[in-house]
Amino acid sequence: MSSTDGAEGVAAAAGPSPGTEAGAFSPKPPAARKGFLTRHRAAILLAALVLYTVALAVAVGDEIFHLGFFPTDMERQARTIIEEFDDPDPGVRSAAVERLFQQIEGFVAVPELIRALGSPSPQRRAVANDCLKRLTHADLGFDPNAAPAEREAAIAAWRAWWDDPANQRRF
Repeated sequence: MSSTDGAEGVAAAAGPSPGTEAGAFSPKPPAARKGFLTRHRAAILLAALVLYTVALAVAVGDEIFHLGFFPTDMERQARTIIEEFDDPDPGVRSAAVERLFQQIEGFVAVPELIRALGSPSPQRRAVANDCLKRLTHADLGFDPNAAPAEREAAIAAWRAWWDDPANQRRF
């Protein structure tokens, strides 16, 4: 047994030193402690990267959604109803208009009606124009029987009208 072993044995037999309890946590010296940010830097950066990626994916998905690549059920329903504007029976056309106003939100109906203004069918264009005027209380001078260049200018005016956030908030 060495002289140091004897000293340790005596200290152990004497019990804990004053001011400490047996089994108490003794903190590391300040030089040995690292801050939370330093210890977890990689995990924090990874979490920030994941959050950024998710936010970017949501933003891109939202933009793709608004481009019309993935129409909603209500948009598909509006398109189906608008197809009935071509029916030769005025009763069917009238019922389609009423269904459009009753079943489709204005926020969905306006862009679909603007899209219908570009239809090859003059009848569909006329009914869509009447629906737009009734729904928006605006008349931008679209003539369903005008020359294609005049119709395109009026459709562009409707798109510009719809792109104004003040007009979209009305719905």
